[in-house]
Amino acid sequence: MSRLVRLFPRLIQASTRSYAAPAAAHAESELRLTFASPDKALFTKKVVKQVDVPTLAGTVGILASHVPTLGVLKPGVVTVTDVDGKTTRMFVSSGTLSMNIDGTVQVLAEEAINIEDIDESLARQEFDAAQRKAAEGGSEVDRAEALIRAEVAEALMKAVGEKH
Repeated sequence: MSRLVRLFPRLIQASTRSYAAPAAAHAESELRLTFASPDKALFTKKVVKQVDVPTLAGTVGILASHVPTLGVLKPGVVTVTDVDGKTTRMFVSSGTLSMNIDGTVQVLAEEAINIEDIDESLARQEFDAAQRKAAEGGSEVDRAEALIRAEVAEALMKAVGEKH
């Protein structure tokens, strides 16, 4: 057993990329996207040129050979640029981003909707109602939920504004 424990660090070094190793030496030259929500798969291992994703750390632009990355999505617009330069824009409420060393990227959204399907007046009504609820007070949980609803509604309104 102790011999196995001493051997373990050498096994890890042989199978992983260190921080100093360039990502391009390990990545593919194509960016293959899987973009899905619980009710639909929007892209399944499709080769694309670029994916721009709203994360809690800011918008991340992903190209082929991007350094491996994990991220948490925030409400906003995911923009997918295909190899011909055509863009697809989808609103996401939350989810995760995973850029992998093999050139694949997964964007898994809790909800994903086409920008054209957003009703700006309903988003404005939801935003106003959520702000009123947050201002009323109540429990911390009620206030936090209202602030989340307001954040999503505000991001929906911004997404609609960007399509005009």
